[in-house]
Order: sequence, then structure tokens, then C-alpha cells
Amino acid sequence: MTIDIRVVTTRDFLRSNRNGELDVQSSRKLLADIVRDCGKSIHHHVLIDWRQTKETPLAVSDLFEVAADLEDAGLRVGHKVASLHRTEDELNLGRYFEMFAASQGFAFQSFTDPSAALDWLEE
Repeated sequence: MTIDIRVVTTRDFLRSNRNGELDVQSSRKLLADIVRDCGKSIHHHVLIDWRQTKETPLAVSDLFEVAADLEDAGLRVGHKVASLHRTEDELNLGRYFEMFAASQGFAFQSFTDPSAALDWLEE
């Protein structure tokens, strides 16, 4: 069986407002639009690479809403989303998101090792 993995970097969806602050609403919409294409096939998974960001842009309070956005974009049981981080501290924020994603019905796991993330997506 062929598995398609879409690699998404933060440059693909994070947007700032005129003041240089994160535009959470626009960023959420862009990420949902990207994921919507992946949700059309049960064999299409997503790798979100956060390593280019200097700091984690989303607060814990945003994570549940992002998980709901991804469900609305078409992710269901059978889809996987891997989140790739630089540090263990960033990885811990990803662990919160894992809980929220599970409540929305799709598999989500956070990693610091790119090879481990790809291996999990291909399982």
C-alpha cells in the first residue's frame, strides 16, 4: 500500500499581522486548507515541521481549536499527523496537542527525530 506524506513547514502557514505578531486566525485557516487536501485520502498523512520557528508560536489554549480545525478539514481515524520539534521543551507542547487530537479522532504524535517521525507515519 502506498502512503503519501505531506511535509508542511511553518513557512507554509504561519502568518504575522502588521505589527509582526502571529495572526492566529489566518495561520489556522491556512493550515486547515493545507490539511484539507490530505483529508481526501485515508492514505495521506501530514508531517508538520516546527524546527524553523524560533519559538513555539501557539499557546496551549490554541491547541484544542487547531485540533478541531484539522478535524473540520477532513482528518479522521486512519489519518496521522506527526509534529517535528527541535527541543524536548517544544516536544512537551506537542504532547498536549496529542491529547486534543485524540479527542478529535485522528492520530497525532510529536518527535524530535525526523527519521522516527517518518517511520511512525509509514507504519
